Amino acid sequence: MFDVAVKPLQMEIVETETQFEQSELIVLKGGFSTGDCTYRFELNSDGTGRIIYPDCFDEAEEFFHETEVKKLASKIEEAVEREVASQAEFDALDVSEIENIRRETVAEMLEEVFWEEINQRLEDPFFRSFEDESEWGEEFCCERGTTEEFIEFLKLSVLTEREIKDAEGLLIVEAETDFDTAGLIEGSYYTERLGELVEIACKYYQPSGFNYSYNDGCYDRMSGYSMSSETISVPLAEFTRIPSRKKMLGMIELRKKLTVMGAESEKLEWLTSF
Repeated sequence: MFDVAVKPLQMEIVETETQFEQSELIVLKGGFSTGDCTYRFELNSDGTGRIIYPDCFDEAEEFFHETEVKKLASKIEEAVEREVASQAEFDALDVSEIENIRRETVAEMLEEVFWEEINQRLEDPFFRSFEDESEWGEEFCCERGTTEEFIEFLKLSVLTEREIKDAEGLLIVEAETDFDTAGLIEGSYYTERLGELVEIACKYYQPSGFNYSYNDGCYDRMSGYSMSSETISVPLAEFTRIPSRKKMLGMIELRKKLTVMGAESEKLEWLTSF
């Protein structure tokens, strides 16, 4: 059950400023849900709090917070009163219905406070919310241009290689994240020329994207997941037997693209000549 309590009065909802003044410690009790469990938590007006684990209620994780509990309790009570008044306009409410409104309002507002104000300030690892999937992945994309244009440039770079020495290989580029810069990954097909072209392309298109994969840690905690860059790959097989004329035409197109991308003249000559 989610409730709002005041110690030592043990009232479910604080109703007046006088009661706040008489109370030594105000405690807001709520809960939050992850993809795996529902947890209870408490916010104390002295800036402390604790999270109670569902499988062992004697074990709790303590934390500090900056939430103004007194103001939050008043805000919750006002929201409850508004909702009760709104629904009472259409039909008379009995005690149980008012109690349900109170429980739902308290639960919703306190869970919102946890995810928006508390979770980010917990010591690592913090809890993972499955409600906001945007925090847990971003498809490969480019700040400038499109992913399709970026891939076309990579294909043009491979097409204009003098020789492909690994027909089964892949040119694999990873996007930039907060921890990694964009570029060829280990295990990608590599030549000095392709490495230079990919570096120029990454600076120009600025690809980004990431995902999280489970790493056998705690399912509900951030440390249970590892962040990885999104990647794109170009198979080399289709470029192993390209006629010289097509390579020459590709080189002309590559020169145009590199000029637009602001490649240095010395590198331009090296990258677009056989």
